[in-house]
Amino acid sequence: MDALKAFLENLVKEIGDADVYLFGSYARGDWVEDSDIDLVVISPRFRGMHICDRMSMLRKLAPDTHSFEILAYTPEEFKMIKHGVVVGDAMEYWIKLL
Repeated sequence: MDALKAFLENLVKEIGDADVYLFGSYARGDWVEDSDIDLVVISPRFRGMHICDRMSMLRKLAPDTHSFEILAYTPEEFKMIKHGVVVGDAMEYWIKLL
């Protein structure tokens, strides 16, 4: 999990105010060697930022040593989608990291 630790450190330096949740196989404990790290990142810093720009910024913060799958939302966007299938399912077992 060194890759996750490095990502979180980079995220705090670059974005600051963010809630980060781990979901998927790492949160459930059923990951395998090539599993990606699934994260939800919620930050007011994303306001006015196109989704492609958010993803580009977050990819630059993630080390190349591991694969990450990251969902990025503003607090307002998250309130609207939190009952959707993907996020609603993830919320049942996710782990708050920040």
